[in-house]
Amino acid sequence: MDGGARTLRVRMSVRSALAIVFGLAATVLALEIVHNSQRVIAWVLVAAAIAALVFPAVEWLAHFRFIPRALAVLILVLFGLATLGFLGYRIGSDVSDAMSSLQQAAPKRAAELERHSSFFREIKLQERVTKAVDAIPERLTGGGPTEALKTNATRGVAFLAGLILTIFFIWYGPRLIDGGIGLLEDESARRRTEHVIKAGSRRALFYARVKLWEAVVEGLLAYSIARLAHVPGPAALGVWVGLWSFLPVAGVFIGALPIVVFAGAQSTQRAVAVAAAFVVIGVGDWLVNRWLENRSVALGSFPIVLAAFGGLELYGLTGALLFMLGAVLIAAIISEIGPEEVAEALASVDPPG
Repeated sequence: MDGGARTLRVRMSVRSALAIVFGLAATVLALEIVHNSQRVIAWVLVAAAIAALVFPAVEWLAHFRFIPRALAVLILVLFGLATLGFLGYRIGSDVSDAMSSLQQAAPKRAAELERHSSFFREIKLQERVTKAVDAIPERLTGGGPTEALKTNATRGVAFLAGLILTIFFIWYGPRLIDGGIGLLEDESARRRTEHVIKAGSRRALFYARVKLWEAVVEGLLAYSIARLAHVPGPAALGVWVGLWSFLPVAGVFIGALPIVVFAGAQSTQRAVAVAAAFVVIGVGDWLVNRWLENRSVALGSFPIVLAAFGGLELYGLTGALLFMLGAVLIAAIISEIGPEEVAEALASVDPPG
């Protein structure tokens, strides 16, 4: 045998080299397009999710003879806009009132501390606190007038685009789904795919709608408790509790912590009463979640929490809600396929070699 090193020669045609180069270029271009289109993709996903959630309401209104389908969509859009406007007004009013109280109380407290401490006088605590609280509204609006105008313009465009896309999916969504399924040529595969997708999506959307109503009810209860306990910003805190209620693991208790803390700042008895009320709400939330899993999708807590925090890290609050809905939808579709079909599909794959 020849003991010398053997040289390996790889020959590549010009056509293969060009195919590799163009393949890499196309991959980079596709990744760049997806990266730059994240906002548009988010608009489409949010609009599709909202359209799927509110579609039964449109169908229910359209059942009345004197309400055409277009009028049903218009009624639903106006109702949604009115609800969002009312929530925005209430939250803005609460934040404005709390900010005014903070701007008055914080400098007074800083002045009192300056009178009893030379250190605070040296660092000019009152002046620093006054500047800090006066700058909070500007930070909340995204900067100065120019930055705030740009931010509001961007949000307005996103809201308008989302609204148009939502109406589009409400009107044409079922046709798009039927058209996509109709691309399958095999009749049995097409029927089975249609059954799996529609049955799974029906179960997942039932889960999502119940959780949405649960969040609304718990948010209203939290708002009422906060108002009765004279806690500042009850509307904002109610929305906060409603958002946390989507998490099945102690979500209500985490969302209720600010209300309990603010109530405890006034009196211990009030904090205990508020905490006891939220314990009752938490027990009811647990019972509803158990019933819901038995009725629709038995997903478990870990996938929901993982999807929520993963979406929150990537796309914020919108991403968290979308990822949770996606996790429920995937679990529902997988459960509709069934273990027998999965085993049959795996057995049909030829082993390597």
